[in-house]
Amino acid sequence: MKKFTKSILTALSLATATFSVAPQAAGLTKAATASKTTKEYKDGSYDVTAEIYDAGDTVYSTEASFLIGAGAKVTIKSHKLSAVSFTLDSDSPSYSSLTINGQKAKVTKAKDGSVTYTFAASAYQTKKGTISFTVNDKKVTADITFSDLPSNAYDTVVETSTAAKKTVKKNSAVYDRAGKKTKAKSIKAGKTITTYGTLTRNGVKYYKVSKKASQYIKASNVDGVFVTLKKSTAVYTKALKKTKTTYKKGKKLYAYAYAMLGGNKYYKLGTDKYIPASKVDGYNITLKHGAIVYTKDLKKTKTSYGEGKKLYAYGSAVLNKRKYYQVGSNSFIVASNVDGTNRKLKKNAYIYKKSKGKAVRYKKFALKKNSTHKTYGGAVTIKGKKYYIVGVGQYVVKSNFR
Repeated sequence: MKKFTKSILTALSLATATFSVAPQAAGLTKAATASKTTKEYKDGSYDVTAEIYDAGDTVYSTEASFLIGAGAKVTIKSHKLSAVSFTLDSDSPSYSSLTINGQKAKVTKAKDGSVTYTFAASAYQTKKGTISFTVNDKKVTADITFSDLPSNAYDTVVETSTAAKKTVKKNSAVYDRAGKKTKAKSIKAGKTITTYGTLTRNGVKYYKVSKKASQYIKASNVDGVFVTLKKSTAVYTKALKKTKTTYKKGKKLYAYAYAMLGGNKYYKLGTDKYIPASKVDGYNITLKHGAIVYTKDLKKTKTSYGEGKKLYAYGSAVLNKRKYYQVGSNSFIVASNVDGTNRKLKKNAYIYKKSKGKAVRYKKFALKKNSTHKTYGGAVTIKGKKYYIVGVGQYVVKSNFR
């Protein structure tokens, strides 16, 4: 970091600080895209320390003790070093003719009596420099060294340059490379555009929409999807705290991305706004066989459903090598009670239904030998005889199957 800062100061340049971290290749596949990672100054004000010693010595300057105690603040604007300043309380002594590394202080006084000494950006150096001032009628020249900027004073930027055709899904404002909205006309939803690579600044991804100009749109307005709620839902924060916002079944929403929160998939609707993906991706199922409800740890609950029951499945999971449908929070049923298992008949077989506790023939015709049929769940017993369920309320003698 010091080496980087020194090179800037040597040239006395206030240009945007950019240094290569590690150009990365995305692999050798046909679709591989080379990316370049850099760090750039991030706009804002950042605290740094100032060590001020008697000239040519390692003893702190007594006369500069108030400056040392106050610490300095470095200001970055438009991704460039802009200024460095000290602010002293009203009861501090007055420093006149204050100069750091050849830059004279601009002095401003606040209503509360505090005084701020502001210097041009080149006054900020992390190598030993010179400070001079007059305090209490004493002229002082001393050595000064500033500490490095904190890590949060930099943006991490990743760029690619592969051109591609994209369709904009939401009206998109145009931003500059620094992530600031420009006055350029927004790009309307539905428009197909050519993009010239990507820029990701501190986790926010943009598509470059001009080959030469610094114009970008948020990738979330291109890569997102419209989703329709199959179940009403509340909106949650990233910490999974329920907000006051809810949406009803059938509501169409735009999801910018998805995230795994608490082990479950959520769709991101905006800043710190998420909905469970299960409210979108789920589906209706019908039990062909009675089902016990289990927890995720496969412990039986007191809840069970009979055959013919219609349920909403939020998704499926494999638990202990067996497929289950999730039908509620920590509620699972064996999938074979819904999906069935293919079995082949070894002989012609009749279909039965249950009537007054007995199995009575349901259809006059028989299922043909060697034909394949789905059976659901395990065999059930009717009047001491085993049957497989082949549909809601429909049974075939178990021994008729291979």
